[in-house]
Amino acid sequence: MWFFKSFLIALAVVATACGFKPLHSSMGGAVPAVLSSVDIAPIPSRLGQVVRNHLLDRLTPLGEPAVAKYRFVVSLRVDKEPLAIARDDSVTRFNVSLQANYHLVHVTSGKSVLHGEARSTASYNLVSSDYANLVAERDAKLRAAREVSDEMKTHLSVYLAENAKV
Repeated sequence: MWFFKSFLIALAVVATACGFKPLHSSMGGAVPAVLSSVDIAPIPSRLGQVVRNHLLDRLTPLGEPAVAKYRFVVSLRVDKEPLAIARDDSVTRFNVSLQANYHLVHVTSGKSVLHGEARSTASYNLVSSDYANLVAERDAKLRAAREVSDEMKTHLSVYLAENAKV
């Protein structure tokens, strides 16, 4: 047990010596404070609402900012393509691809300071029940939305950790 604790302490010392800084540190970390000052623009469509809600939960868990320093604008594109085809030429599996293009705009200057894209793909099987197929497709879209919002939050966190002045 003592060996494990001393190993963790040594690892922490080595990590800090090489310049490692945690993004979301509760002690002195500026990223959570800056993330909470990001206003997330409404995203069209039901899936856009889901992505926006995930972003709100991850960026501003205490509620939307009263005074925003940044505005985050997202546009989504969903594609559905057959993945597996049976011998009778019927489709048995689909891929749902979600692509989010985003821009982070500095509110006071109006300049786009960050832009990029996040992608996710989720699959689902087709069965004989139409209702089960609808639920499976919806679930695949929701999984993709969760992954895309996590990826965008990570991109924002890294950018703001390096460039934002708190």
